[in-house]
Parts: sequence; structure tokens; C-alpha cells
Amino acid sequence: MCFVCLEHQREKSKSNAPSDSEEVHVAALDLRAEGLAGVVNTVKSLFTKGAYMFQILYAACSMIIVDGFIAFGAKYYQQQFGLTAAMAGVALGLSISRNVAM
Repeated sequence: MCFVCLEHQREKSKSNAPSDSEEVHVAALDLRAEGLAGVVNTVKSLFTKGAYMFQILYAACSMIIVDGFIAFGAKYYQQQFGLTAAMAGVALGLSISRNVAM
């Protein structure tokens, strides 16, 4: 029995609901009963959802782009605009802070 099912049962039977400690104990027992099969089913369910996978892909790609810009942005500014390493770092910091503030 999943946690959502327990919540639904709790709402249905508010008059004869057990105490909070008993509910937590029952939920823990149900999660242990599912075991590894429950985890495998949950992961399979997540990987088959298109919206979730596109969200994960978007986050991974944006992290790669941002990390690459932070790692090599100062060198790019240095080469492109003929700046010293110190000034390129300052320019990168200013451009990042300006974009974050917007």
C-alpha cells in the first residue's frame, strides 16, 4: 500500500482514525513490504514519462552550457577582446552578475 493510498484512507475515515504514531508505523511497514520491486517500478514509471525526461534533459544541457561558460568564459574574453587575464575575469564576473540581476 502506498503513502498516497494511506492519505486517501485517512481522509475517508476521519472519525475512527488511529493516532499519528500508528499511521507512521503502518506507512513504514508498507514501504518495507514493497521493497526493491517498488523502487524498480517507480524508476521505470519515471523513465517512461516524456515530460519528466525532457525536464531532466533540459536541466543537464543547461548545466553543461553554464558550467562551460564559467570555466572558459574568461579565456574567451581574453582572446576575443585582447584583455589581460585579470581584466577578463572581472569582465566575466560583471557579465554574470548583470545577467543574474536581470
